[in-house]
Amino acid sequence: MKEIFLALWGLCFYIASPKSTFEYCMSYNETCWPTQLEWNELSKNITGGKVYNIGDSSEYSLSCSAQSTTYGAAYKLENNGEGRCMQYHDCSKKRCDSSLDWNIPQFSVQAYNENDVVEAIRFANKHNIQVVVKTSGHNYAGSSMGEGALLIWMRKFEKISTVKNNYIVCGETYEAALHVGGGEVWEEAYKAVGNSYHIVGGGGLTVSAAGGWLMGGGLSASSRLYGMGIDQVTDFKVVLADGSIVTASKCENEDLFWALRGGGGGTFGVIVSVHYQLHETKPFCELSFATTDFYAPFWNTKTIYKWIDLLVDEAPTLSQNWGGYWGLNWGIFYYEGEEEDMLKDSFYQGIKALGNIDSSLRCDESYFALRGGPDEMTTDQTGQNEFNIASRLIPLEYVTNQPDKVKETLKWMVHNGFYTFNYIIGGRMSQVDHDATAVHPAMRKSVFQIETFDERLIQKLRDEFPDSGAGFNHAAKDEPDWENQFWGSNLERLKSLKLKYDPENRFNCWHCIGYIDSSTMSISAAHYLVTALFLRTLI
Repeated sequence: MKEIFLALWGLCFYIASPKSTFEYCMSYNETCWPTQLEWNELSKNITGGKVYNIGDSSEYSLSCSAQSTTYGAAYKLENNGEGRCMQYHDCSKKRCDSSLDWNIPQFSVQAYNENDVVEAIRFANKHNIQVVVKTSGHNYAGSSMGEGALLIWMRKFEKISTVKNNYIVCGETYEAALHVGGGEVWEEAYKAVGNSYHIVGGGGLTVSAAGGWLMGGGLSASSRLYGMGIDQVTDFKVVLADGSIVTASKCENEDLFWALRGGGGGTFGVIVSVHYQLHETKPFCELSFATTDFYAPFWNTKTIYKWIDLLVDEAPTLSQNWGGYWGLNWGIFYYEGEEEDMLKDSFYQGIKALGNIDSSLRCDESYFALRGGPDEMTTDQTGQNEFNIASRLIPLEYVTNQPDKVKETLKWMVHNGFYTFNYIIGGRMSQVDHDATAVHPAMRKSVFQIETFDERLIQKLRDEFPDSGAGFNHAAKDEPDWENQFWGSNLERLKSLKLKYDPENRFNCWHCIGYIDSSTMSISAAHYLVTALFLRTLI
């Protein structure tokens, strides 16, 4: 009788506790956790996919780490492991920190169709289980993982990849749009479009085309030319936290449409399909270079300093035709247009005048062709344990009004960590109103997104540019004050929409709006956990 009384006492407090604390049902709570018969029933209702028990952390090394020994690990990790594998293995731990506990969901639903997603969410609602969503596992903060959660794994979701001509939505006709399914990755999307059109897409070919990349903003090498990924979306089809399926566009569920474009993945619902506006195919050139006089034992910085000066001076007025990536001693830039026009551009001429560089120039009929076309595209190598990335936005006002400060900061970085991988942004991105989408307003006002892999470098940028914000797609797993750094003045509206569309906070993930950490477990829930563990010792 004593054991029963303790269990009921803990359960009463558990049910009555506030929603702002971690009150999800966990596997150790036998009074609410589904029985095996109930899991079997869910499996019967999943008509296209499968249900897996993936909570045993000892399986991770066998299923996932072993996939990382050869080139092409990214493809293996996105497709194997029953949904448990992350592209960077530390992200199987809480907050991608190898010193913390495992953060692997208890079960995964390998969703194949809309019904599977709906059934998974309804099941989670019935049993009060937190839900996380994952396609290929590229999130650098581990947001698609959650201890004790039900994972909706979208990678096996039915493929669509269909180009639609004269696509009409909200009374507006688009010459062409790509219809993408919720589990497709950029390799599939690029190949579906081919050379027929240009699509603003991700750099990594195994990155989701309808998930976290997009809902985090969708930064692309061609964003200066056409805007971010979120600026290309005409409409989403999404399964909400109550299991209903809705369309979000600028004329239907407009507030949800706003939130999905930059408010973060795994937060407001599960995207089952999306339409991207396509653009006319135009010739592209790729200019790449690296300095040649920065090496041991002399470490001559003359050419690097000239490059930094050129970059900062050119950025405010750089032609919108340019986009791409750069580092402190290198650049890979794409120019949309004819080669003869690029050769006359002051930015190109400035790079060639740097002197001590190795450079190459390639031109082709399209960006898709430059990347290798259908047969020779390559992607990033993943499968490492740690990927300690962080990002900072550098607003145009700093580069225009305080160029010397920006130059001095970059030159300081040469001697204090050095390695960065950065985007040159602005252009078309800046022509979209800062509050038109949910992404941090600073993204619309910046010319650089600097990505670092050394704590000294990111802290220097935070100190020098304290109000600029971080780029969500490449944000630090431990970004201080992360909500404000990711969304700025859009944060409060996002919180209100989270309450509207997910009042029970069914979707719960690190670095997501409304996140509830297990450390916020209420006294009652904590008491129940202690009680449950105590009772187990009596059995």
